[in-house]
Amino acid sequence: MSRSRRKNKNKKLGIILLLEILIFIGLVVGYGWYYLNHTLDKMQSDDTDKSEIDVSDAVTETMKKGYTTIALFGLDTRDKADMTREGVAHSDAVIIASINNDSKEVKLVSVYRDCFMEMARPTPSTQKFTHAYFLGGPTCAIETLNRNLDLNITDYVSVDFKALTNAIDALGGITINVKENELNNLNHNLQEQIEVTGIASDGVWSAGEQTLNGAQATAYARIRKVGNGDFERTQRQRAVISAMIAKAKESNLSTIEDVINEVFPQVATNMTNGQLIKLAADLFEYDLGDNIGFPLSNQTPTLGSKGSVVVPADLLSNVRHLHEFLFPEDTDYTPSSQVQRISADITNETGIGDEFTEDKTTEAPTQTNSGQ
Repeated sequence: MSRSRRKNKNKKLGIILLLEILIFIGLVVGYGWYYLNHTLDKMQSDDTDKSEIDVSDAVTETMKKGYTTIALFGLDTRDKADMTREGVAHSDAVIIASINNDSKEVKLVSVYRDCFMEMARPTPSTQKFTHAYFLGGPTCAIETLNRNLDLNITDYVSVDFKALTNAIDALGGITINVKENELNNLNHNLQEQIEVTGIASDGVWSAGEQTLNGAQATAYARIRKVGNGDFERTQRQRAVISAMIAKAKESNLSTIEDVINEVFPQVATNMTNGQLIKLAADLFEYDLGDNIGFPLSNQTPTLGSKGSVVVPADLLSNVRHLHEFLFPEDTDYTPSSQVQRISADITNETGIGDEFTEDKTTEAPTQTNSGQ
């Protein structure tokens, strides 16, 4: 297999909640304002006017004032590409991080890369969500989420190829419970990564709870052919997030500085330094709560040239359940006319119109933990 083909197959993931955690710790342990701002300036900055990003008309006051919602993108790019523009990369992974501003609970929603959505562009068309970032950069990807899910996201963080591996290595590895049936696929992914990145690593030869280095943990999170495909892969991604957060919180200042220096040059965001510093103030109050994959209820047909897709069954009822999960106290929410139209259009195109039922859910809301 050629090197270019190996690169194309080497998938990344969105573990970008680490960004806020690192900034939070840096502030709390006493980094000066000058140093902190200088460190944040290492990231790729996107100065797009956020007031021009389209949000849903169905967003309620509870959602606006009670929650901070951020889109976290993992991109299939490398070589320090400009992650703030269109045509550079597809989003191989996306996680919606929703922070309750009062309780400080953080909920994570993995949007499946093949989720069938209407793209946010002048002539909307239905595609796998992963195409949105390539078609119109982070703005198009955010607006696609807002359009299809009735959200008001304007902030994002994107990470490129080696950031996850480098961050975990700088942390000294993370603890993951590896299953016996995951070993072969993990080591296959690991060998492919070594050939592409040049980052050497031993294999993982036994199951059970153990410390994985950056390359091993990245290979673990990329496992796709064991269990329930991409659905279970997103569970592994969120397990890695949880383990990274736990390790970062107990790390010393020198370790955090190493992680920041490794990761920040591989990060892009449209959040201002002021926004990031404000988030930092509540570091030790944050609590990682339940997490899910979206759509919760779905079917996986093959649609001609659009390929194998994950179709919400149906979009309208899935969005209702998404809002119940993210904003449980928001009893005023009613899906927008736009979501109702998109749901009907997807049903007409795919023939899949079943409403949400528990027996069709891919995964129930769960606590991410190393035991899985």
